[in-house]
Amino acid sequence: MAYRTHRPETLCRLAQDMIVKTGWTQDEARETAEHLVLANLSGHDSHGVGMLPLYFQSLADGNLSPRSQPKTRLDAAPFLIVDAQVSLGQPAARNAVEQAAAMAKTGGVAILNLLDAHHIGRIGHYAEAAAAQGLISTFWVNVAGRPPIVAPHAAKEARFGTNPHAIGIPVPGGDPIILDFATSRMAHGKARVALNKGEPVPPGYIIDGEGRPTTEPRHVFQHGLVGDEALGALLPFGDHKGAGLSLIAELLSAGLMGAARIDEKPAKSWIINSLFGVLIDPARLEPDAELRKSRIESYLAFVRAAKPQDEAHPVLAPGDKERAMRIERAANGIPLDDETWSQIKAAAAAHGIDAESY
Repeated sequence: MAYRTHRPETLCRLAQDMIVKTGWTQDEARETAEHLVLANLSGHDSHGVGMLPLYFQSLADGNLSPRSQPKTRLDAAPFLIVDAQVSLGQPAARNAVEQAAAMAKTGGVAILNLLDAHHIGRIGHYAEAAAAQGLISTFWVNVAGRPPIVAPHAAKEARFGTNPHAIGIPVPGGDPIILDFATSRMAHGKARVALNKGEPVPPGYIIDGEGRPTTEPRHVFQHGLVGDEALGALLPFGDHKGAGLSLIAELLSAGLMGAARIDEKPAKSWIINSLFGVLIDPARLEPDAELRKSRIESYLAFVRAAKPQDEAHPVLAPGDKERAMRIERAANGIPLDDETWSQIKAAAAAHGIDAESY
């Protein structure tokens, strides 16, 4: 599949200009653009600038508006509940996490529920933000506003979203541990990337609309179906384990508070995320930062020293791969396949911006 490489700063400027042109503030646009480009830099193209066409389609459909702004429903430590009111997701989520971080640094812990944001992007981004504040964090997120796309274990049809989970642990003076994963075997966005590239997905990741195994990513996209084919589904990771975590993420993030659930699809397709998070000040657990650092790093060294099955692929800790990818792509550029770039150019052109001029 043909692709081009793009400078991160160029993509960031393009994304920011596109978002400002459609009515959001410079700060909102900067937060969103930097988030998307960092996802690409980290190797998670499924959550990068390739999401922009979907955002602009939501805007055109009337599902997303620059006028929508988050509203705090409860601010009573240790609880923070924010109704995002389907506002632009990255700024809404980042602001809520920063508020919760301030609460946790004051009181030792914060429990955050962000309700009904538009797509908030890569969840590990918020674990990194909390870790930058010196805080442990764990997040559960649901995906609503569109048909279910992940099948429960042993099912032939979908009932869940990809419902990601992320955990961050800061290392004083070092790089944090960042664990971030969809509860499906692959993120829906990664299937989109495979579809745009014309590539199959690995066996065991997808079933078609009849519940049969397939490696064709088109089966999990409505526009990829042929004739009267039914929509297929992604499979959960770890069979019943991933499926169970997905169910818990749906209830914790959205179900308990009455936010949009995957089984409550609105009239037009969009992506709505609700987030449930717990942020903890590790100094309340172990006040000695150097002791915390040595305990974590000694165990990480033990794990990384395990003999690899392939010498070319050493054992990594969560977050290592993303940090290495950021260095490589910052130097060599971000690759975007031609189909993704074409979609971005079309979204930009609809608002009077020539993406090729960046």
